[in-house]
Amino acid sequence: MPRSLIIGNGSILATFDESLQMRDLYFPYVGMEDHTTYQHLHRVGVFVKGKGFSWLSDGSWVIEPRYQPETLVGNSKLRNDHLGLEITVKDYVHPVHNVLLRHFVLRATDGQEKHVRLYFHHDLHMYGDKQKDTAFYEPFTNTIIHYRQTRYFLIGGTTDRPSDSPRSVHGGRYSTALRSMERLHPSGISSFSIGKSEYQGLEGTWRDAEDGALEENPVEQGSVDSCVAIHCTVDPKVETETVLWLCCGKTLEEILRIHQTVLEETPERLHRNCHNYWKSWANKTQWDFGSLSSEITELFKRSLLLIRAHVDHNGGIVAAADNDIMAFNRDTYTYVWPRDGAFIAMALDRAGYAEATRQFFRFCCRVQMPDGYLLHKYNPDGSLGSSWHPWYQDNEPVLPIQEDETALVLIALWRHFQRIRDFEFLQEMYECLVKRAAQFLCNFREEETGLPLPSYDLWEEHRGIYTYTTACVIAGLRAAAEIGHILGHYKHSEQYQHCADAMQQALLFHLYDEQTKRFLKYIRRKGGQTIERNGTPDASIAMITLLGVLPPDDPRVISTMDALERELKVQTPIGGYARYLFDRYHTAHPPTPSVPGNPWIISTLWHARVAIARARTREELERGQQALTWVCHYASPSGILPEQLDAVSGAPLSVAPLTWSHAEFVETVLAYLEKEQQLSAKP
Repeated sequence: MPRSLIIGNGSILATFDESLQMRDLYFPYVGMEDHTTYQHLHRVGVFVKGKGFSWLSDGSWVIEPRYQPETLVGNSKLRNDHLGLEITVKDYVHPVHNVLLRHFVLRATDGQEKHVRLYFHHDLHMYGDKQKDTAFYEPFTNTIIHYRQTRYFLIGGTTDRPSDSPRSVHGGRYSTALRSMERLHPSGISSFSIGKSEYQGLEGTWRDAEDGALEENPVEQGSVDSCVAIHCTVDPKVETETVLWLCCGKTLEEILRIHQTVLEETPERLHRNCHNYWKSWANKTQWDFGSLSSEITELFKRSLLLIRAHVDHNGGIVAAADNDIMAFNRDTYTYVWPRDGAFIAMALDRAGYAEATRQFFRFCCRVQMPDGYLLHKYNPDGSLGSSWHPWYQDNEPVLPIQEDETALVLIALWRHFQRIRDFEFLQEMYECLVKRAAQFLCNFREEETGLPLPSYDLWEEHRGIYTYTTACVIAGLRAAAEIGHILGHYKHSEQYQHCADAMQQALLFHLYDEQTKRFLKYIRRKGGQTIERNGTPDASIAMITLLGVLPPDDPRVISTMDALERELKVQTPIGGYARYLFDRYHTAHPPTPSVPGNPWIISTLWHARVAIARARTREELERGQQALTWVCHYASPSGILPEQLDAVSGAPLSVAPLTWSHAEFVETVLAYLEKEQQLSAKP
């Protein structure tokens, strides 16, 4: 199920589905330690006296998940005509404090006063599983606390129009917090239930809520969950606001301190602070969007915000936080791929957010192997991620790498420097990252051809010598040469440039097919001989020109891209472009020449960027805007972009959002605006 809302602050990342149920809760790293895990969720229910009970997911609600414009603050609308209620929900994670808040603003739609009970169920799977946990009612603060080892979660809440007497609280150690609570908020949690779930057939405390009353068991351990209720009155003439918050920390003292901050600052002020922060962040650069539509400009800013939510404070940039992909291979996309991270860093830097990418390069320094290369993928804490690349194949040892990942980080770093001109940071990166990476790229070559030795392709499926990978390595060596030259390391710079030049000649000799007038996807060599020349059309070949290896008007680039246009276009009403011919990943039907695979956001935008680069008139540039409009059409109502679309129905597939999709949208918008300005400046 695609995620409808993503919110976070660099330490917390939370996702919500179309029913506004929390589906993922990551802490203390973005993308690491999902305390909800696959197929589990945090339910929200509503009980109206005289009307009955309803979960938001039971089909009786009309729900429109949305954001407040240009922010990472939800602004969703809910309506249930049977209950006579309309609710606006504002979800956000505070940019500084590790607390997630949910504001529910209730209105009666039938002109009648109501006594309403909101139920919030929390099915926490701390450290990604459900064992050895404890949950208890904490009477000094009138909250529920879940904990295990060094993970603590506090659930608190309030309403401005309670429907019954406030729960009695007790003085003592936390009396300062209690006095703040009594002064600022007339009520808190009205009732609660703590119990077991996923144990001996028990479903969880959410079942206890369905009769409108909770049993108030004060503690449980093992496989536990909890449910809290906040009782309020809804007057037909006055809005009622109920707020729930979830404080995340590593100690009991930390979550109590955050809880007290919520009480002292007030949820209203925290909401305003969060809204203003993201609004300012999204508009730090005043772009001239030229002829682009408001839909495109809105998705551009939404993409930047969603990308930022996937950037961890420690530098990891995760590919996606949607754990429903677990159904495909019992694994997720919540990893830091150096390739994805490099493409995303380039988009952020180009958009003016260099401060968000600096830590990514330091992350790459920390995880780089002593020989200079980067491995397949990493966890957000820097530990090695899962992989299907073998270290031993065909009776010989092999490096389980995708060489483009090492090269792309060098390209991204050079582009980062070109925008911020920070020599001290570049020198730091040269010593800890660039020298070893560039030397590896120079060494990891065939002696006979000068081409890169075999590695896995960017689609992570096959091993060979790829046009795409070769283009990345050439551009990566050129970036390293530029870095070395500007820092005065002329000997190294000359070495890197010589390797890049020799490799470009090898690319043109071995990977360009004179007969078909196009670049091959890959070749395979054995014993000094080429034993396979694979000409499968592949969208990634566009990197030859997008990374500047060859200009867009080079005849070999033109003939190749024209062939890719013909053979990768999805000839259904959905449109778009497949990754490569006969791509079967997540396809519902066998691919055909007319439907070569599902359309991907990134492959479609690569074609658009090449068209933008080749455009010499405003009419030729129009195709770039058409591609951006196509992407907007298939974004979710809240602005979420998936990895790919079903070629027949247009439904989002795989993960949503995919951070790389949003980064490619940002890059394409900026490329379009730059070309539009160039064409407008011509006499």
